Amino acid sequence: MARDYNQIAKDIIKEIGGDENIISATHCATRLRLKLKDNGKANKSKVEKITGVITVVEAGGQFQVVIGNHVKDVYNEMAKILDLDKKPRGASEDGQKVGVMSKIIDVISSIFAPFLYSLAACGILQGVLSVLTAIGVLSTASGTYRILNFVSWTGFTFLPVLIAITASKKFNANTFVSVIVACALINPDFVNIMTARTVATLNSADPAVRGLMEAAMNNPDMVKFMTDVLNIPVTAHTLDFLGLPVQMLSYTSSVIPIILAIWVLSYIQRFFEKILPLVVRNLLTPMFCLIIIVPLTLLVFGPVGNAIGGSIGSVYNFLYNLSPIVAGAVVGGLWQILVVFGVHWGITPVTVGNYAALGYDTFTALQASAVFSQAGATFGVLLKTKNKELKNVSLSAGITALFGITEPATYGVTLRLKKPLICGCIAGAVGGAVAGSFRALSWGYNIPGIATLPAYFKEGYMTQFLGLLLSIVIAFVLGAVLTYIVGFEDPIEEEESEEDRAVSNELRAGREVITSPINGVAIPLTEVKDAAFGSEMLGKGIGVVPVEGKVFSPFDGTVEALFATKHAIGLKSDNGVEMLIHIGLDTVKLEGQGFTAHVNQGDNVKKGDLLVEFDIDFIENKGYDLTTPVVISNTSDYLDIFITENKSLQIGEEAITIVN
Repeated sequence: MARDYNQIAKDIIKEIGGDENIISATHCATRLRLKLKDNGKANKSKVEKITGVITVVEAGGQFQVVIGNHVKDVYNEMAKILDLDKKPRGASEDGQKVGVMSKIIDVISSIFAPFLYSLAACGILQGVLSVLTAIGVLSTASGTYRILNFVSWTGFTFLPVLIAITASKKFNANTFVSVIVACALINPDFVNIMTARTVATLNSADPAVRGLMEAAMNNPDMVKFMTDVLNIPVTAHTLDFLGLPVQMLSYTSSVIPIILAIWVLSYIQRFFEKILPLVVRNLLTPMFCLIIIVPLTLLVFGPVGNAIGGSIGSVYNFLYNLSPIVAGAVVGGLWQILVVFGVHWGITPVTVGNYAALGYDTFTALQASAVFSQAGATFGVLLKTKNKELKNVSLSAGITALFGITEPATYGVTLRLKKPLICGCIAGAVGGAVAGSFRALSWGYNIPGIATLPAYFKEGYMTQFLGLLLSIVIAFVLGAVLTYIVGFEDPIEEEESEEDRAVSNELRAGREVITSPINGVAIPLTEVKDAAFGSEMLGKGIGVVPVEGKVFSPFDGTVEALFATKHAIGLKSDNGVEMLIHIGLDTVKLEGQGFTAHVNQGDNVKKGDLLVEFDIDFIENKGYDLTTPVVISNTSDYLDIFITENKSLQIGEEAITIVN
């Protein structure tokens, strides 16, 4: 049956509060991304029930309507209805503005999200090193340990550079100027100007290194040796800029100061681009920006940023110092609620700063219970429900949650059924209280999950580690048991009509083999780091990590959709198989850079035809994950879909088998 995209668009507009409630509307390969004046006017449950809508996700200040392969068609109809091309929309259109807190959360999420997994890799490496030294495989004196140790701390040492890159994209500032600003703040020459003591103690994110150097600086003999023999002054004169004193602060691993700096830089840059003649603009704008923003950061943003970060951290530290058990219960019980409302990003600068400054963090250890409790609640649904579809969703979402990605479990299962979410929060509070009672710690930045458990281990802190393990086991088991006992309103499976059964029987008349459109390494779709794809809400399929930047047609058919950004293409085979090939994750933000299309929408293609080329190095250097979901969009039309067990995929080799 053909879909009425105009009606779908009308229904969505109606249920999100009407035309007057929409600030802006955009789309990626699978989702309508809407910014609303008042999210409270949107009826999420009714939107999810609209024919053609898969689910709704509220994140990053956006009301995201997941539609799938036909999102462009729905968007086009919505654009006509809303007259988006002729009517630019802004938050202040009717005098209302987006809340300050929403803006802050959106900024933080946009800045930290691109590199969190890389930073987490550093944290896990620290945990692995701790395990290896504890069991005697590595010695802390060995060259191997020392090299891997400083590698594990590099992400935190140069955190301002990572922030500068992503913040420049968020605020539309020159990326290279932004990086130079960040590098200037952690430049050893700057630290040398401040004081030799600062060089010795603060020029490393590794607290062990800082501790050793601090001890050396407190040794009179060492001080004399540095002064008389090495000719390094231990004290320095007060630094000033144009007569204004510069506060002695270390910007290694700093977070808020560099965000403030790049934000203001974007305005300074636009000012000079506007007033300077074109012939000297490209040369003088960066120079004036650097001359202004670096001293301004030292004089203003550094002290202010440190004060803001300290205030946020002080609230949590007060609660933790009052009672780790109470703090654990609060964090474990409320964390998933913060995730649902999209405000969990507000704590990220604090936790990242803790790892950099202290070498450990308590919040992440308490947060782990919230993650495992939602996984447990999801498995409780799996055991309780009699709905086959819900069982399948719960199984995949529950496994994904165990590895730290809770969005499919939360949005697809627990929040949808309501009571399991509450049961999970209760279990998370109990588990968090247990973690707090043991004063559990995380020794490296990580996203809590089974794979990141080494980050919680450190020799000499076995009690805290065992307490952490006990807390997540309790949270998981209690979440499952409570959900099973309390129950929920189990969705009733609709019986097939005679007509539907006849159609279904027609669809189940054969078998079709789909070959791989990409050369690469195959991974299960459930391991793709995107909630919509990983939960299989958009259909079953496979993830491919490409080794060659080319996409070929896997069958004879038609190009149903080719997005303007060329990062995604929708195909339909001559036999009716609908396929979405989404090159990389979140690559819509590249706006077509790095992609070259060799076909147009509506073209007929043959198996083996080159569809799209993409620059692997360019996209990876921009910080994007190139894992490519290959999804059968009309999965529900078929009896079953089987995925190849081969890890290495070549063009033309069997990848997906469809039973119909």
